[in-house]
Amino acid sequence: MRLNTKCSVPIHMLLFINRYGKSRKVTSEVLSSSTGCNAVIIRNLLSRLQKAQMVSVKRGSGGAVMKMRMEDITFYDVQQAVDPDALKNFIAVHPEPNSGCPIGKNIVKILSDPSKQLEEAIIKEMKKIKLSDLVESLQLAADEECTCFDKLKEKKKKTEQEG
Repeated sequence: MRLNTKCSVPIHMLLFINRYGKSRKVTSEVLSSSTGCNAVIIRNLLSRLQKAQMVSVKRGSGGAVMKMRMEDITFYDVQQAVDPDALKNFIAVHPEPNSGCPIGKNIVKILSDPSKQLEEAIIKEMKKIKLSDLVESLQLAADEECTCFDKLKEKKKKTEQEG
């Protein structure tokens, strides 16, 4: 079993926008290059982050910039912005337990409380982790270059040559 990536991708995006958004044009294509996700998915996530007022996105190829400070955004805030139902029923029950079995007919009921306890514990911990903590963890060199912008230039140049 694996938890989904609906939280890690937008966190990646926010870290990228925070790092480069003030000095470079951060488009969905650039974020796509950095995250390895399709640009359509990136635009959808940007829309949700903008709705949550974490970023501001200029239409067209204007790019994204941070609207909130990283110290004001938690893991939980991001998760709620992009997938608010992700933690509900944290322990999902298999769809067809045997109702003729004493365990099968009671499994939903007996897993309800532990699932709620886990959900509450996860939310509590997610609220403790601020994106500014992650910025500090990155410890990027000030002069370290990002090739994501170069790939976009190469793609544009190639398109122009073909057309």
